[in-house]
Amino acid sequence: MTIPYANGGGLGANYAQVYSTSSSLYPYVGDIPFQVGQLSEGTDGSKWIFVKFGTGGVTGLGYVCTYDEDFLAVMMSNSVGGLGDKLGVAPAAALINQYGWLQVYGTCDDIRVSASCAANVVLASTVTAGEIDDAVATPTKNITGIVLTTARAASAGNAPGELNWPVIGTTN
Repeated sequence: MTIPYANGGGLGANYAQVYSTSSSLYPYVGDIPFQVGQLSEGTDGSKWIFVKFGTGGVTGLGYVCTYDEDFLAVMMSNSVGGLGDKLGVAPAAALINQYGWLQVYGTCDDIRVSASCAANVVLASTVTAGEIDDAVATPTKNITGIVLTTARAASAGNAPGELNWPVIGTTN
């Protein structure tokens, strides 16, 4: 994934960096440098939102997460997320209770999808946390605002696409 520089709303942000806090005095890890829920714009016009990662954290680059009104993010699956919940794509792995960025708008080089996922079709949740697919069947959750621009080959992995403030659109 090509990670742009922050252009506004988070000047100095490294979108692929994750942040931790410490409750111990030594070694003490300082405050988080951005506000949870803060939006930032990349030099390529992409938009990013700063979140706290919840249960399960994020497995790695390209995994799709849902986040709530408190900006707590977890990887999306058939059993996680509800109608209207917002989605973003993680640029890096993170652990539970770490903080980091999710991309929510613009060209995204790496979106985690299942094997043989087609381009320019409706995408939906899967049983694999953070991975989406074009197989829209019960009990998946359809996604509005993520479109792949290139199909994925015969194995699960990352594919390029476009993000347009994605949400869970309908539930099958």
